[in-house]
Amino acid sequence: MLLKRNILPSSFVALHPRFVPGWLLWLALVACCSAMFYSSFIATVIPDFARFSTIGLDGLSLLIVVLIMPRYFVVGFLGSMLPFLISWRVAAIHGSVPGMASSTIAFLIYLLLYVDCVAHDWKGSRESEWGGHLQWQIATIRIYFGFDMVGHFAEKLFSGQHSFNHMAQLFIGFGLPSGGQAVIVAGLCELAISIGVGMGVLTRAAGIGGAIYYLIANQYGHHFGDGFTWNNAPVGGWEYPMLMIVLFASFSIAGAGKFSIDGWMIAHGLMPRFLLSLCVSSKPDYAREDS
Repeated sequence: MLLKRNILPSSFVALHPRFVPGWLLWLALVACCSAMFYSSFIATVIPDFARFSTIGLDGLSLLIVVLIMPRYFVVGFLGSMLPFLISWRVAAIHGSVPGMASSTIAFLIYLLLYVDCVAHDWKGSRESEWGGHLQWQIATIRIYFGFDMVGHFAEKLFSGQHSFNHMAQLFIGFGLPSGGQAVIVAGLCELAISIGVGMGVLTRAAGIGGAIYYLIANQYGHHFGDGFTWNNAPVGGWEYPMLMIVLFASFSIAGAGKFSIDGWMIAHGLMPRFLLSLCVSSKPDYAREDS
């Protein structure tokens, strides 16, 4: 059974930019695809599987931006940004200057689109000024920390054989008997957290999962035994991991807010009722049950 809405609430009608044209991002992502192709097959800086992950993920981002973003900005923005960031991270790991330069330009356009959307919402929403601003503060923190996981799982899952083998040896050093399997499991967990928290998909469940994951990683990384401050030798204290645990756990309280896949699905009547408690703490006032 789905939730339906009769009229899209005013808090969602302004969730798109007004002044920054979307075609700028189209051109930037085309440049990213070209740069990744050059770095992979001409300069041969990006090796083996990483070649296909960079070109393919930038291509996926471009497809989402062209086909989805003009109609559904929230879905298109969040859905395209995650694969784009993965590709950017892989290019950086392998030192692709064209890939990093083009990705930096594309990211600045993403940022301009986001800021434009925020400004449009502030002017067009009927929410109280403080409440509306608080929504965007939460969204900005959530997106950053959710997509921060890209820096962890990209080197495990998308950066090629050498990077994978290096991570496997590190995991064996943590006392895990099968480093390769552990790398895959850890990478998939981090990818799920990035989707769940960063994009806002079943956000309350993802927040709990992220907190548990960092608690486990903290234990294997021996951070609790090295004091509090993060730069303590040899592996760093538990300051940063505890920050991540608290932050991820906080999203299990109320959910992601309106700038998320959860918020978009609920507003458009597409969220199954049995999943609602995994997204928000209480049913929004604009959600209606099918009769």
